Amino acid sequence: MAQHFLLSKKYRDISEYELSRFTENDWFDYFRNIRFGGLDKSICPRCGAIDAHYFFKAQKRWRCKHCHRYFSIKSGTVWADSKLPLSKIAFIVEKFCSAANGISALRVSANANVQYKTAWVALHKLRESIIRTNQLSKLKGEVHVDGGHFGGKPRSGQFRHKAKPEEIAAKIKLGKSQGARRSRGTRANYERKKKNRRIVMVAREVVPGLGGTKTAVFLSSTENDKAAKYIADNFIESGSLVRTDENSAYSSYSARFTHETVEHSKEYSTIDGVNNNQAESYFSRLRRCEYGVTHQMQARYMWDYANEMAWREDSRWKTAKEKFDDLLFRTLSTGLTRWWRGYWQGYRRRDEMLIA
Repeated sequence: MAQHFLLSKKYRDISEYELSRFTENDWFDYFRNIRFGGLDKSICPRCGAIDAHYFFKAQKRWRCKHCHRYFSIKSGTVWADSKLPLSKIAFIVEKFCSAANGISALRVSANANVQYKTAWVALHKLRESIIRTNQLSKLKGEVHVDGGHFGGKPRSGQFRHKAKPEEIAAKIKLGKSQGARRSRGTRANYERKKKNRRIVMVAREVVPGLGGTKTAVFLSSTENDKAAKYIADNFIESGSLVRTDENSAYSSYSARFTHETVEHSKEYSTIDGVNNNQAESYFSRLRRCEYGVTHQMQARYMWDYANEMAWREDSRWKTAKEKFDDLLFRTLSTGLTRWWRGYWQGYRRRDEMLIA
């Protein structure tokens, strides 16, 4: 039996233990290599000049030879104005990359010895970097599209109904749990939770033998034809093989693509092998994040979490160092954060990223 990639020596090309032995000067050179592509020259974030700018070793700052502005390794990045040392930034990035289903701000706060507020904003800066550096071309070939409910799960009622003997027998016959159903929750509870419920829609390009290799995610209020049309118009190449479930929102796909469907109320896959399992695979990871890591997702930031899981899905075949370098480069090349500067002072993103 072939060994899983995550268990292989190839994956473990860098570790938290090795990174913990780096000094602050080592991290300074590491960040320079990632951001500027070497130690000889640097790029002024103000005027964009590439040169061997004047370097002040004691301050670890440069002065541009062209516009005469001072800048540091963090200037013009999502880490600008942050007081975190480079070693802690690298530690947070490594923790983020090594977690299969995401990591909570509370865990990062404890492990990195920073305030919860600092950890919360740092993790969201990583998610923003992923979103703003995504350069998705149109999906082609075989594409799996689906939508799933996230957030706003109403609680069950207080009491358990006593199961009837015939109901237990029927469950045993189907191989299901014998537990009795709980009573329904209150209407007020249902309406309160429903306000935070959204549909995460996903489109994944599938390569035989590798699974999903390119993932695009969207946030919608419902799984409707308007949202499905937006995905088809902007993210799927004409003539592709598109596989969905039986939802009527995708009925227009037959006119534009080779459209195959699977009726999930009856089966996971048809007898001919038609399925949209790669979309379901993505939802599985996102649900594990929602239930086991974050425990809830605000509708305002649900798209951020959805993009994080898309990045994790698409980079699952990368080694630990490749993921670490990729995410670190994204944070250093995104520019100033648009959504998380002054978050705890009230400067917050007010709108959701809904497509329909």
